[in-house]
Amino acid sequence: MIFKNNNTISTDFPFQSKYVDLLDSNIHYVDEGKGQTFLIIHGNPTSSYLWRNIIPFIAKDNRAIAVDLIGMGKSGKPDISYKMSDHCKYIEAFIDKLALKNIILVLHDWGSFIGLKYAMENEKNIKGVVLMEGILRPWESWETIPVVTRRMFKKFFDPIEGPKLIYDQNFFIEKAMPYLTKRRLSKVEMDHYRKPFLDNASRKPMLMFPRELPIAGENLENAKIINDYNRWLSKTEVPIHILWAKPGSLFRKEFIPLMRKDFPKMTDQCVGKSKHYLQEDLPNEIGKGIMDWFSKINL
Repeated sequence: MIFKNNNTISTDFPFQSKYVDLLDSNIHYVDEGKGQTFLIIHGNPTSSYLWRNIIPFIAKDNRAIAVDLIGMGKSGKPDISYKMSDHCKYIEAFIDKLALKNIILVLHDWGSFIGLKYAMENEKNIKGVVLMEGILRPWESWETIPVVTRRMFKKFFDPIEGPKLIYDQNFFIEKAMPYLTKRRLSKVEMDHYRKPFLDNASRKPMLMFPRELPIAGENLENAKIINDYNRWLSKTEVPIHILWAKPGSLFRKEFIPLMRKDFPKMTDQCVGKSKHYLQEDLPNEIGKGIMDWFSKINL
């Protein structure tokens, strides 16, 4: 495939779908280009489609692998818990099955948890990490979360309200994505994100993601993993590059100086105006930002 980079935001996903059998299911991914391996991991409620306009920047001179997490996108939907331990297990098996070496990770949202856990445990196999809107700290109490977000996430933990939001209202697709993207997503784009979750049973992963958040003593195992890879980020020699937007969501402008202090080897770049799903607002800026950073660490 010949890639043409321009300043438009395309709705197309012109990549060949590939599948690999893993554990008790299968994982969908795209694998474009040759050279340095970039493994691209999304979060909730997206898929490899999130990266469609960024893949060409990477795949022009490198190998871009964008994966769909288990239960997401075009990947299989086995009858499992969809805890973070499950997602990590499948991605670790995916890396092993494809024998991926010397990887640069490109991570967003819960993909940061999965990718940073792997990087921390397999540092010799990681050449660099690009991070957007990641999960870098547990929340010690509900009071540390902004009021509106606090009310919403308490509902996800509720045994009645949580399923209503996800199974009945398809909250993350219909409400969260449009709200946390600066531009208006087209019907074509929204339908791509809706397609993996057309029935209630398929929406289980979207409910489990917020219920896995380490808040006020909930999910202590996940909190420990986050604290561990936070410490790893503070001392590793692996190049770490943060891409952030204004106003952002998890990586807000006011947090960046604290991150620079905590992670002294990190570099960062503001790519423009967006909220949480900056890949939908600023794909060209992100693609250029990744490749500019890579050219510097690759000297």
